[in-house]
Amino acid sequence: MIARIALLFFQLSLLVGPAVAMQLEADPRVIISFMDKSLPPEQDILRVTSDVTPDNHLVFQVQTKGERVGGESNDYVMLHIQHEKTYALIIPLNSDANEAVRIYEAALEPDSPLTAITFKESPLSSEYAGFDATRIERGTKFTMPLDWINFGADFGFDAYTVEATVEEDTLQINAVHDQARRGRAQPKQISAITLLNNICSPKK
Repeated sequence: MIARIALLFFQLSLLVGPAVAMQLEADPRVIISFMDKSLPPEQDILRVTSDVTPDNHLVFQVQTKGERVGGESNDYVMLHIQHEKTYALIIPLNSDANEAVRIYEAALEPDSPLTAITFKESPLSSEYAGFDATRIERGTKFTMPLDWINFGADFGFDAYTVEATVEEDTLQINAVHDQARRGRAQPKQISAITLLNNICSPKK
């Protein structure tokens, strides 16, 4: 009897498992990342979630398996936005580093690896108020104003932990430790208004 019950649960898991995975992947608000046991906990991204605040800000929370105090100063958490241009919002991986978010931009080249892109300092933070990055438990919360977004254009996002060089107004990604979407096909960008509608819809 126990063997039959175990077999039944196994068969159900085969049916339900792929459906749940497809549902998670179909939700543009969330990225569920694969755990990588070969990485230090602070470099291993677990998930990225998005939300809209009552004061009209778009928020992305990047959750990692652990956090780090001290260590290499050239390791960063990076939110990667593709929206007319490609943007890199970075903050040091070390949780004790007291630095504000830095924003860099480059031409939109979806097929180019990050290490091949030379990012230049973006004027966004001086043109729009509300760009920020704050520490949360085992992660980082990136905030940006909704009035920056062109709702007639496409919008895509991902998150990385990277080793990078920052010199004057230039950001160069030297190595990628982890990527939230690693191990799966890169999804097509969707319109910014569609993403916002999904974020604001009731969460199941």
